[in-house]
Amino acid sequence: MDYVFYYCQAYFFCILLLAVILFKIIKGVNKQASQIYLGNMIIILMLYFVAEIFWVLVDGGVFGSSVSLIYISNIFTYILISMASYYWFVVSEVLQRDSFIENSRNRHLLAIPVFISAILCISAFWTGLVYYVDENGKLVNGKFYVLLIIVPFGYMIAASIKAFSRYFNKDRYADRGIYLMIAIFPAAPIFLGVLQAIYWRVPLLCYGAVLAAFYVYITTLDNLISIDPLTQTNNRNQMYRYLIQKMKNEEPGMSLFLLMLDVDKMRNINEAYGHAEGDRALIRVASAIKEACQGGPRSRMFVSRYGGDEFVIVAEMAYKAEATWLADQIRNNIRRATENDVAPYDINVSIGIAQYDYQAPVSIQAFIARADSDLYQNKKMTAL
Repeated sequence: MDYVFYYCQAYFFCILLLAVILFKIIKGVNKQASQIYLGNMIIILMLYFVAEIFWVLVDGGVFGSSVSLIYISNIFTYILISMASYYWFVVSEVLQRDSFIENSRNRHLLAIPVFISAILCISAFWTGLVYYVDENGKLVNGKFYVLLIIVPFGYMIAASIKAFSRYFNKDRYADRGIYLMIAIFPAAPIFLGVLQAIYWRVPLLCYGAVLAAFYVYITTLDNLISIDPLTQTNNRNQMYRYLIQKMKNEEPGMSLFLLMLDVDKMRNINEAYGHAEGDRALIRVASAIKEACQGGPRSRMFVSRYGGDEFVIVAEMAYKAEATWLADQIRNNIRRATENDVAPYDINVSIGIAQYDYQAPVSIQAFIARADSDLYQNKKMTAL
């Protein structure tokens, strides 16, 4: 019976730690999708910890030895740990900006293993496929019990494998730190989870889960620092980090281009229609840029808001004609978006293009200045 007290104490302490993170998320401003999903994951984890406390009280005989209670206590623990692992996968994909996870239908498809696991757990009382209670009142693993282990561990391992593959992609310099940490960090809950599966009356998994939640929370805060909250593009600091890496590493057969975009007469839009409408105009521009950059290899396109109504695209391309085509595509997308939204004004942009010369390297400020100079030359020509 001593283990019951220490088991409850460990999980109650972990619930308090998670409650601190959840409180900070709820009180935060400019919450991104990653923080919203992280909040959901933490709520599920807290419920799972409560279920573990209920399980140990049943296992220790505090509530008696009812067969129904044994089934109920295991149903909640297995279902909730699967749900928490699913949300870990979603959070990790959102942090890595995978567009696939942004679609709600795709998220529902990815949750199918959780639903299957839940059905197997709930039906175990009649079928005994995943577990059953024998004549001695002991829980025995059924022939499909392994599915209850594969589902939660499968989500974490899949997230780790995908992050590793992105980390070793040499085109993804800017976010390699995030990829590596997401790839490595599931090792803690997986290792401690395996140990708890062996020594199932020792509370180990809760510590690994709390550690993972703290790490993801810190990562989402870092993400808030590197992402422009209005346009959901990278901010200037993130662009600097990415561009420095690209200027140091020449890709064979490719040239490095920097496109600087400026919205023409943005002040007129703000004065005539208000700053809220001006913000919507910037969002349209950012969406048009991202849509145009998806036409080529996404890993070779880096979109950022430089400041105010200026955006920067860092692109690796074979020829300057491709950069010129990208600029034209951005203009077409902006024009189409303005028409589709029935905006009461036209959005016109000026775009400057600079090509980096690896044989005559310059500072990052000088490289940006070249694109800026080309931008204003184009702006003057448009004004004539």
